[in-house]
Amino acid sequence: MNNRCASVALVLKRALILFATFALAGCGAKIELYRNLPARDANEMLALLMRHGIDVERVAEHSGAASLNVSTKDVPRAMSVLDGAGLPRDRLADLGNLFKKEGMLSSPTEERVRFIHGTTQELSETLSRIDGVFSARVHAVLPEHTIDDRVPPAPSTAAVLVRYKAGTAVDQIVPKIKELVANSLKGVSYDGVSVTLVEAAQSDSGLPPLDAPPVAAEASAPLYLLLGLVAGLVISLIGNAVLVFRVWRKRVSPTTNRAAP
Repeated sequence: MNNRCASVALVLKRALILFATFALAGCGAKIELYRNLPARDANEMLALLMRHGIDVERVAEHSGAASLNVSTKDVPRAMSVLDGAGLPRDRLADLGNLFKKEGMLSSPTEERVRFIHGTTQELSETLSRIDGVFSARVHAVLPEHTIDDRVPPAPSTAAVLVRYKAGTAVDQIVPKIKELVANSLKGVSYDGVSVTLVEAAQSDSGLPPLDAPPVAAEASAPLYLLLGLVAGLVISLIGNAVLVFRVWRKRVSPTTNRAAP
């Protein structure tokens, strides 16, 4: 009886090992593609990769950042897609970080820089909400007034970079942008605002290019893996059941023969 139980336990153990092997093969190994990403960049990269049919996973980190994991076989294509879209974006030090207030007292220059930086950030956010505008950046030059009246102050100016959606009526947007910036920055005139327009590439919207190959077949790959896993599990269970029956039959046959008159 003990030998029979041991045989059954050995068969079940082999079945579990085989099931785990099929599960690992079906899920596929994943590798960390990027880590410590800002939430905005991580979401944009996640959406872009998903629309290209790439199996990607977003993992939140304790610091509020995120990491992206993809299947090992999808790493080359994922890197190509992200590089083509310019993601992730380079992290550059801005004036807000360079002149971050750390002590109790600040110099007039630091306070002025913080004010200009905060104002331009608010303007950039406002301009980005205009229909047809993907993103906008505002850079203002507001010279300080000198005490010496013999030196006339330089005129205040502002430069705006706008990345807009293809097909947007740009001619109608530019006057509104210049008027908004001129009314928001003290000393900046309407003519002192220059606007640079850049049409967004198709990949910036997160959609695959028009000549991209279809991804339906690749998107259905997990279904085939699941079906293969189920089929392998069924075959494994049937084989183990047959093996258990044969072991049981061999154990029972000698006992039956000895019991026969």
